Amino acid sequence: MKQSKEFEKPDSRSPHVQRLAQALAKRVALDEKELIILLSLLGNAKTSNVELAERLGLSDGNAAAYHIKRLKTRAVLTRYTIQIDWRKVGFPADFFILAESDEKAALLALERHLVLLQDYYEKHFGNVLLLPTPSGCVLLRDISHCYGDKTMLLITGSGTSDLDIAFFRENYITRAREGIRTTLMTTRYRTVDNFVIQGDALNTLLAIFEETGVSEEEISRIREQLQPIVE
Repeated sequence: MKQSKEFEKPDSRSPHVQRLAQALAKRVALDEKELIILLSLLGNAKTSNVELAERLGLSDGNAAAYHIKRLKTRAVLTRYTIQIDWRKVGFPADFFILAESDEKAALLALERHLVLLQDYYEKHFGNVLLLPTPSGCVLLRDISHCYGDKTMLLITGSGTSDLDIAFFRENYITRAREGIRTTLMTTRYRTVDNFVIQGDALNTLLAIFEETGVSEEEISRIREQLQPIVE
């Protein structure tokens, strides 16, 4: 079956991937070949070993497969997956909820509560955690216990509406444990997503700059600060 053009990546990306890999190799614990593989698979997880070998300047696909095996052995490359645009499925808003408490035990109890929910749903309904709300549902994606200036839980997911997200925050988190304070944030667009700059988001920011009457001097200063690590 012929591959959909939506998943095809033009060959013109290859020089860009190589330049980025060269720059990153100076800063991370991977060599240039390994970085080219990771960046290529990040752009399209269906990139074949033959295509990777061409980008790496290797003789055949088996040589590329050797480098992929090394990345898997070191647990750098953990799995191949797809990226779903949940908004087009019916979840128009991504959310981040920061949960904090003066008592660390309360956060641990909340985390345990959510993990038990996840465990229950995985056993009975599958490995996508959908929590019902009166008018829709919430897709719970990640739960992270964070340390830094404050100890808190970071809960991320997507909702069928802002009201459903608010219901989830109030009934599944705030009322689940006493002494929990929450901050809710929803995202409408992402400027950088999964290590890839989103052109639409940059166009939106440009329109905001123009609308707010930012001076040319200020825009030039911003551009200087955002110079890429490769030219």
